[in-house]
Amino acid sequence: MLRHTEYTRARLAQTSERLRASIYPETRQPDELSVSGPVGRIGWEEAQELEYRPVLPGERFGPLWATYWFRVRASVPQEWTGRRVDLLWDSGSEAALWVDGTVVQGLNHHHPDALLLERAEAGAPLSLDVELACNSMFGQLEAPAELHRCELALFDPEAWQLFFDFETLRALEASDAVDPSLAGLLRSELERFSDLWPGDDARALLPPLYEHRNGTHAHEVGAIGHAHLDTAWLWPLAESYRKAVRTFATQTRYMDEYPEYRFACSQAVHYAWIKERNPDLWARIRAKVEAGQFVPVGGSWVEPDCNLPSGEALLRQFLHGQRFFERELGARCREFWSPDAFGYAGQLPQLLREVGITRFLTQKLSWNRFNRPEHHTFVWQGVDGSEVLGHFPPADTYSSAATVPELLRTAREYADHEHSGTSLLVYGYGDGGGGPTRSMLETLRRTRDLQGLPRTASRTSDEFFQALEAEPGERPVVVGELYFEYHRGTYTSQAETKRL
Repeated sequence: MLRHTEYTRARLAQTSERLRASIYPETRQPDELSVSGPVGRIGWEEAQELEYRPVLPGERFGPLWATYWFRVRASVPQEWTGRRVDLLWDSGSEAALWVDGTVVQGLNHHHPDALLLERAEAGAPLSLDVELACNSMFGQLEAPAELHRCELALFDPEAWQLFFDFETLRALEASDAVDPSLAGLLRSELERFSDLWPGDDARALLPPLYEHRNGTHAHEVGAIGHAHLDTAWLWPLAESYRKAVRTFATQTRYMDEYPEYRFACSQAVHYAWIKERNPDLWARIRAKVEAGQFVPVGGSWVEPDCNLPSGEALLRQFLHGQRFFERELGARCREFWSPDAFGYAGQLPQLLREVGITRFLTQKLSWNRFNRPEHHTFVWQGVDGSEVLGHFPPADTYSSAATVPELLRTAREYADHEHSGTSLLVYGYGDGGGGPTRSMLETLRRTRDLQGLPRTASRTSDEFFQALEAEPGERPVVVGELYFEYHRGTYTSQAETKRL
């Protein structure tokens, strides 16, 4: 056995890459791949009437904001009978997979694979359509969209599970926070695994390592998926709708595969877009809301700026938002979910109380350079004495990747261990939508109760705040405005534009 830790870790990293490569042991090019465009933001039905031409990987597509539709036609190879088949896609841009007129899932750099068949039948035809948007998750592309990959792939579920079993333990061993004796055990057993894999004896080494549980007391992390989507930022408003479609289609699909998964989604306007324009996806969302997996939060029509609008304007935000959620989804929101908006005026607690909201979440104040918040869990008291329960996720992000280091940081940085034993992790790619990945969900399955890490459980926002409210003892009280210094000058720069 190597005694130099850095060399051992380098070897374990190589083993991890070999395991990752084994997840898709075989790939095939489609029988037919053709494209039509550029076109506008048309629907699937209109795309069926377009003229298509053959296309090969390596071709580039533009200009910015244009749309192309791809036809992918294939049949299942005989030797893949009974196995799972996925689509692997990489265009360096955003895209959406459609099957028989239904949007199945978004495709992008973070979500490059999509389940096609759980148990394939030999010769079964595959008729797929991919809607390519010539923009990245953050808007403008640095280079034109380029079709790097469009393949059918044979998925190995055992290799998938083995990779995450190994990778989660490898990340834990590499952390500085883990107990040295546990780190040594992990390092030794993972190296033995590297010696034996791909032999059957290697697989038996990992499950016992997951039997090392936390003791009688450990910090608890409630984990909830999220896909922050700025309604209007670095892309046209029309693209925001398509981003919502791609994001919601992906996440509702993951909910089928991961029943424990909980996904928080704010901004009633995004729901309204889907209800009006995509009834199939709207039905999926409503079903997942009823199942408790798709969780409406925030109570507002959009996530509003809370500095410039008047009190009446803010109340109208919540009036329209809460009415929509109650009418369409059966319940009002109880928390103001504002991870990335501007302004935390001292009048907000009073306004929130007026619309039935008693809880508040943001992350943005962690960006303060000089006056960082003293607390992560606290009572926020407004200028009139109204109070709401506030929480800042201690990972200092609303787009966590749900990695082992971020879980450790959540517990380590939490500022209120004296009066609270739980905090929230908000994970999933955001700002331009996207949301959690299957990799994040697999990691969280393995970190529920693992020695060296905080206990982790998928929770809705309501379940998390209920746990906070049930904790005994007094909480610190913060009075008045929560000042966000990082965006100083936002309202004075480009002032004429902001008056429009």
